[in-house]
Amino acid sequence: MMDTLEQSIIELSDPSRYEAQKVENTLRDLSLGITPLNASDPRNPGVAPTRKCDGCGQSESDSHKFLLCGVCRMVNYCSAECQKTHWKESHKKVCSQLTGATETEGKGIVQEMKRGDVSSLITLQRNDEVYAMAKKHGLLAEIERLFRLEAEGKQTADRTCYSSTQEIIVNIFKGNREVIERFTCACPVRAKEYILSSSTAWDSLMDAMLYLANALNKEEFQSLNMRNEQTTALAHRAARDAFATINLTLVHKKVAKALFYRSKTTGKRSQSEAKDYALDTMVPKLKIFFRNGGEGFAPDHVDRNQTIQANIFSFSAMLSYWYRTLDIDPENPNAFSDAMKLNDIQETMFETLARPLGEGMIELGRSLTMEETRARSLKANTEYQQRKKNGKQGGKKGGKKKNRNRR
Repeated sequence: MMDTLEQSIIELSDPSRYEAQKVENTLRDLSLGITPLNASDPRNPGVAPTRKCDGCGQSESDSHKFLLCGVCRMVNYCSAECQKTHWKESHKKVCSQLTGATETEGKGIVQEMKRGDVSSLITLQRNDEVYAMAKKHGLLAEIERLFRLEAEGKQTADRTCYSSTQEIIVNIFKGNREVIERFTCACPVRAKEYILSSSTAWDSLMDAMLYLANALNKEEFQSLNMRNEQTTALAHRAARDAFATINLTLVHKKVAKALFYRSKTTGKRSQSEAKDYALDTMVPKLKIFFRNGGEGFAPDHVDRNQTIQANIFSFSAMLSYWYRTLDIDPENPNAFSDAMKLNDIQETMFETLARPLGEGMIELGRSLTMEETRARSLKANTEYQQRKKNGKQGGKKGGKKKNRNRR
């Protein structure tokens, strides 16, 4: 039986068969599904509190960004004059102590990670100073080690959360982020730093994310009469948060360039090496997660509203966009999306939902609102149907198969 998302996609692609409310509901599900940790989530506190000058007490504004102490990076100043005055009056006596405390905290977090405990990672989400100290003590290498463990299914049973990959991604790669209403922006600097930290860093991250998605196929989740609904919800949330947050890092060109052009041997891939890596490594990993295209995906009662499937489609669409725009294969810019070999329903979802949503996020640098999602999807659908119609007409005249003519 066709799942609800695929049915809605067919209805969306054929105006004579759909009801407006059904399409609206599908778009709402997809819009919410690609937004990690919305405002109601306790781990997303919303707009960061306004900083105050430690010298005079003045509040920071958008037009007047404050300075940090260049040594401890723990106190804020509205001006160089305030910094000098505060240094003489009091900060000189405590600056080194603050620096030492920050380094101790960062080092301690890395040591906890080595023991399999990631409960303190939330400290790194907004505290760039502790993050810098943790990085100094091997944070990035430890992140990759935990990604690799999860990808291999070897995560320790006594860990303090459902998924260390989820905790790492939502706390570290978001970073000291901007918050625009309920739409969050991930940190490109941290994401790029991780990707460039090792020749296998991106592969480890991608494998861990795909493991989380594939974990929804576990035997314990197959029955409709599941006893442990909480475990199912945790598994679904882990995959959703991981993909949704990484999709937000992919809005940044610097992140995309790092992941396509990072070499395992020389440190930098050539254009032809980047092409081979994309088509021979990335695409095969993605293909098995599309319905009817390999191992299949999680049952509908587990992947509620098909949000994980939608996130993987958006993830693939964003990688396809960067493959084209970074000129990895100028002679065949659509090679990435063509190599996924999507069936008709998958192609309709890719072209009318995943591509406009993914490319819209790249254009705006954030997740899309419901209204933006709907407008872009309906416009993409109109264009896609026209291309299909033109392709069929061309095929009839020339006696050839239809030309999908992807952008």
